Amino acid sequence: MSTVSVYASEPAFPTLAHSLLSQTSSDPGNPVHQTETETESVSLQNESVPSDNWDLKYDIDRGIRAAGTFRCGKVIGFSRLRRHGNDDDPHCVTQLPLHLLTKHLHESPESQSPSPNVFIIHPANFSAFSPKTLLAALLSPDHDPSLSQNEAIRRLDSVQLLPVYDFRSAAQAINEVSEALHKIQEERHHLASQSQSNQPASTNPVIFIIAGLDTLTEGVIRSSNPGKGAAVLTATLRTLTQLSQMYAFLSVWLVNTSGLGSVGSGSNVNAGTIAGGQSQAAGLQNEDSRQVRDDTIHSVFRQTGTPLFPSLMTRVLDQGIDTHLLISSVGNTQVVEIIKDRADGGVGKWCAWNAK
Repeated sequence: MSTVSVYASEPAFPTLAHSLLSQTSSDPGNPVHQTETETESVSLQNESVPSDNWDLKYDIDRGIRAAGTFRCGKVIGFSRLRRHGNDDDPHCVTQLPLHLLTKHLHESPESQSPSPNVFIIHPANFSAFSPKTLLAALLSPDHDPSLSQNEAIRRLDSVQLLPVYDFRSAAQAINEVSEALHKIQEERHHLASQSQSNQPASTNPVIFIIAGLDTLTEGVIRSSNPGKGAAVLTATLRTLTQLSQMYAFLSVWLVNTSGLGSVGSGSNVNAGTIAGGQSQAAGLQNEDSRQVRDDTIHSVFRQTGTPLFPSLMTRVLDQGIDTHLLISSVGNTQVVEIIKDRADGGVGKWCAWNAK
């Protein structure tokens, strides 16, 4: 008799009331009875889903949109697969969020508002999102059109960095950002009410990045115990979830620096596995769950019996994430895959991706 893990459960997709009414009031075989709302829904689906809907590169190229993997209204986690010895690169996890962030800053129109539209909380010794790094990324010739140095600096004026030294200061910084988000919402509503065009409040995305929250939690665990670390992490993740649900314009990113999996449990598949990623995924789904402790979340590019979430802290962290992306390496190729998605059903999407 098989058992179902509560950790594996995900909410069912919602059913809109109008779709139930249309099924009973119209002939499904007659296209004349198709409602306008249904037509709009179908067109949106056709616009947002490519023919190769497993290809995560499509979502990366689109960036932050109203629909898709990196949409607002949810908590997105970026994690890396821990590797053995000198092969372990803790900075590889920052390349994708840095790419998405600079793409967003490059494409966003210059705002006249004094309020930031990007908040980044990071350990004080963490340089992946430093002003120098962000400026260099914005000035990259890969952007089209390219920005002048003055234009790039003006883009960075909308970014607020909040360096922290421990978990307590990170929690305080999150409260500061929460107050700033409330002011941004009031400001947008005020501007909308003053507008002569009766347009709704601005929905330009605001990005909230928390880097190294897992590492800061490990500091709490070392100074006390795993139970206290899990407790403070749970409370903080609950706050982040509430913020993502309260502000429709907000996208919350957790950039986890410690890595998932046990040391030495990195990818041991060869480069040919990339071409057969879908077949590999099907094979993993048929594995005997008794061979793996966390039999609910897998990486297609990781053939090992050790769990992705070996500690209480990593399991708690994953529970607070809506869409979880894992960065790993297959040979010399960096691979990004969605290992969990309780918001949009994107589990299984992946692509080979390397920062330029």
